[in-house]
Amino acid sequence: MSVDRKLLEEDILRLYREPIVGANYTNSYGEENLVNLVTKYRSLSPEEMEIMQEWVIGYSQSPDLASSFVSVGVLHALGLSDRVEEAYVWAKSQDNSVQITSHFDIGVSLADHFIND
Repeated sequence: MSVDRKLLEEDILRLYREPIVGANYTNSYGEENLVNLVTKYRSLSPEEMEIMQEWVIGYSQSPDLASSFVSVGVLHALGLSDRVEEAYVWAKSQDNSVQITSHFDIGVSLADHFIND
């Protein structure tokens, strides 16, 4: 069975955008997005997991702060510590590195708190 990459990518993007980070009390810091993304990842075939990893890794180094810190949380929850470290290295090279790394710390904490292995 072939993966419909476009449909998968659209679904992943939807999980980043819905619900909006900070739009309600239960998603103040993107905790619902994080849980939904990890749940999605765990439901995928190995081929689909690779595609999703590419997207999450890319977003972990995005100038969009909400996408990047949720991505770092997802990577942390999936045990991809080398990719988390790469995101922190990238963040430290940015003009607003303190803000980015503090948000990454939030993403990691959310993963520790909301993701049950």
